[in-house]
Amino acid sequence: MESLVNKSETYLMTGGSGLLGSFLTKEFKEIPLLYPTSTEMDITNQTDVENFFYQHQDITTVIHTAAYTNVQKAETEFLRCHRTNVLGTFNVLKQCVQRDIKLIYISTDAVFDGKKGNYKTTDALNPLSKYAKSKTAAELMVRTYDNSLIIRTSFFGKKFPYLKAYIDQWSSKDYIDIIAPKIYRKIVSGSTGIVHIGSPRRSLYEIATSRQKDIFPCSVKENKNTYKIPIDLSLNKE
Repeated sequence: MESLVNKSETYLMTGGSGLLGSFLTKEFKEIPLLYPTSTEMDITNQTDVENFFYQHQDITTVIHTAAYTNVQKAETEFLRCHRTNVLGTFNVLKQCVQRDIKLIYISTDAVFDGKKGNYKTTDALNPLSKYAKSKTAAELMVRTYDNSLIIRTSFFGKKFPYLKAYIDQWSSKDYIDIIAPKIYRKIVSGSTGIVHIGSPRRSLYEIATSRQKDIFPCSVKENKNTYKIPIDLSLNKE
């Protein structure tokens, strides 16, 4: 099978030390990949971003994984959340537009409200939480740039992070070691537009117990968060 990899390209990944970034870096074995720390390039600092791109004129593609991802804290730390997710994305987008660099933006299934599930890429967006709204705002910015790929996805680490899991919430979410290789293949495919990446629709409890049998079942009705919980964020991968 012919490789999709173009060895003449140089990729820049933001958020390389994050969960997704740390797994994606393992996939890049044949392509030059830059993944600066936030100290080396703070995406919320426009001058930092400009200087990094100026110093690396060979960048052909940016994979933007850096994000503020704490959904609960974002309800009160929304300015900090927006600074990273919206302003940070704008700073990266600006350099891509000015230098004709392809931008791959890692979005989220939470751009939808979870009322119906099996979402297509063309379905209307209606984020519920402040985190989801910040990611949606950034996605809409990226959508104005034709040379871009938006990947909507969702994932856990290699283990389920909670003691309980909802039996009445559904998702296409999966574990990072399953999702990251799928994202990598889409990154190097040359695709543009919007894509969904995930696994078949399952309840959160089914996802949790696929790796850990000692997870307790619970219901969304027991949730006491201040924001609404999306019931079905399953994605149609078309």
